[in-house]
Amino acid sequence: MARTLSVKIPVSTLIADIETSIAKIDEAIANYAEEVKAYKEASKAYEATLTESVIKAISDPTNIGTDSNALVRITTNYRGGISVDFDTQALGFPERPTEPSKPNEKTYFGREYTTRKEILEKNLRILKMTVQEEVSASSYSSVIDLI
Repeated sequence: MARTLSVKIPVSTLIADIETSIAKIDEAIANYAEEVKAYKEASKAYEATLTESVIKAISDPTNIGTDSNALVRITTNYRGGISVDFDTQALGFPERPTEPSKPNEKTYFGREYTTRKEILEKNLRILKMTVQEEVSASSYSSVIDLI
């Protein structure tokens, strides 16, 4: 017969985790404009490097072919359109920079449309009002997904 396991988490530990998460969100919000600016600059550099790589790959006739093993594959469709596909890994093309995500964007949490920060702040207010010293592991697990 299985026994249940009752685990308790100190409220002070949970409060500290939530405060740390809120601080991280605030820092991400403050740095977001700089990250977007850096992303745009990286995108321009990526496009320039990509253009150079494409020109270099096309200028070498040994790369071009019509079979699936060619580094630069040229195909035509039934209307006469031409497609050019590159084996980007084999040709050493640069990787596209990743766009930074908005740090405090509204989304659905259950049936509520709000931000992570708002939910964390609401939970933090409730935890600071409590006189209990511990919370159950199930309560902790519902908050840990947001942290």
